[in-house]
Amino acid sequence: MFLVKMDVSFWRRKSKKGGKCTLYCRVTVAGQQMDICSTGLEIWKEHWDSDRVTRADPEAQFKNEFLDIMRNDVRAAYTTLYRSKEKITAAKLKRAYLDKTLTGAAPILTAFELYMADSRKDQERDLCKETLNVCDNVRKKLTNFLINEKATDLLLEDFDITWVKKFRRWMKSIPLDGGKVGHADSYIIKQTQTIKNVLIWAKLNKLSDTNPLEGLRIKGPEWDDPVYLTEEEFQKVREHKFDNKILQQTADVFVILCRSGVHYGDLVDLVRKHRKAIKKGLDGKPWIVKDRIKTEVKIQVPIFEEVNQIVDKYGGWEKLPIKSPQRFNDHLKMVAAKLGLHEELSSKAGRKTFTDWCFNTLLLSTDAVKVLLGRKSAKGLEVYGKPDERRVAAEMKKSKALNKRKRKSPGDNKGGNKSA
Repeated sequence: MFLVKMDVSFWRRKSKKGGKCTLYCRVTVAGQQMDICSTGLEIWKEHWDSDRVTRADPEAQFKNEFLDIMRNDVRAAYTTLYRSKEKITAAKLKRAYLDKTLTGAAPILTAFELYMADSRKDQERDLCKETLNVCDNVRKKLTNFLINEKATDLLLEDFDITWVKKFRRWMKSIPLDGGKVGHADSYIIKQTQTIKNVLIWAKLNKLSDTNPLEGLRIKGPEWDDPVYLTEEEFQKVREHKFDNKILQQTADVFVILCRSGVHYGDLVDLVRKHRKAIKKGLDGKPWIVKDRIKTEVKIQVPIFEEVNQIVDKYGGWEKLPIKSPQRFNDHLKMVAAKLGLHEELSSKAGRKTFTDWCFNTLLLSTDAVKVLLGRKSAKGLEVYGKPDERRVAAEMKKSKALNKRKRKSPGDNKGGNKSA
C-alpha cells in the first residue's frame, strides 16, 4: 500500500474570554482536512506564530512540548493504520487517534451501541421508550447472529449485502417460542432497515468512510391477510359465558380491544390514565383521547356501547382485569380454542378486528380510520385491515348511478328509434 501525504497542524479558535483563543489540532490527508479535537491549551492570540507558541507566553516551552507530543501521537496513529494496510483517510485517522482501541474502522456492534446512545439523547427525534426498545432488540439480534458467525469484531465497512443475506437466512432459521422456527419476512425486513439506518448514521458521524449498503433498496414487506374476527365470531366471544373466571375476564378485555382499536399496551396505559384520557367529544359523548405509547400520535375514538358494557360490568376502568401481555395472550389462545377461533389469535387481532369493522361495516373513510387508530399516514394500514367486497357491495348499493341503471328497462332501446 502506498503512503499518502499527511500533515498535522494547529489553529486558533476564538475564546469567549476577550483576547484569548484555544488551540485545535487538525490533520490533512491527501488534501482532505479534518479537525481532530481541542488541545485544551489557551493562549493570547498574539502569542501564536504559525505552529508554535511564542516566547512571550511564560508557559511557551511547556505548551510547545505538549503540541509536539500530540503531533507525534497523531503520527503514531497514522503509522498503525499504515501497518494494518487499511486505506487511510482523514476521518479514519481521527478515529484511530481518539480511540486507541480501534485501528481506524469501528466494529458494527460498537457503532450500534453509539447509535443507541445518540438516539436516547437526541431531543430533535425525541424517540419514545418503546421505539428505543425495538431498536435495542435489533442490536441484540445482530449480536447473537455475529456470535453465531464468530464475527463479533466485524467492521462497519465490511457489513455488505453478503452479510445482510446471511443475517436474513439466520433470522429465518432460529427457533422461536411455541416450537416455531424463523421470523416472518415483514419482521426481518424491519430489522434489516434498522441496521441500514445504523450504517447511514455511522457514515454521517464519521465512524466510517463508506456505507457498504448505500444504494440497497430494501423491499417492503408483503403482508399476510390480517387475523381478525368476523362479526359472527366477535358476537360469539362477546356472548359466550365461560365457566372459567380467567377466560371470561380475558374475553371481556378482548371485546374492549375489538371495539376501541388500541394496542394492549395502550389499554394498560389508558386504565392508569382514564380520568384524563376519557373526554367529552364534539357529539357530547365520551371519547378516548390519548397519545399512543409507541408513536405519541393521538388516539381519538368514541367509546362504543360494547366497551361501556364491559367497563360497567367491572365497576370502572380502574377495575378492569388487566394482566401482563404474555399471560393475556396465553389465555386468549385458550379462549380461541374453546370457541373454535383462529389458533394464532392474540391481542393484536383486537386492533385488526376494529379496523375491519370500521372499513367494512361502518364504511368509514381511510382518513377517519387513521384518526381512530392514532396513525400519521395510511402507509402500512393494510397490516390491520382494508376495505373488501363487503364495502364495495355496500357502496354500490348506495350508488345513485348504479340504481338508475337498474331502474332502466332492459328493452328501452330495443330495435332502435322508429320514425313517425
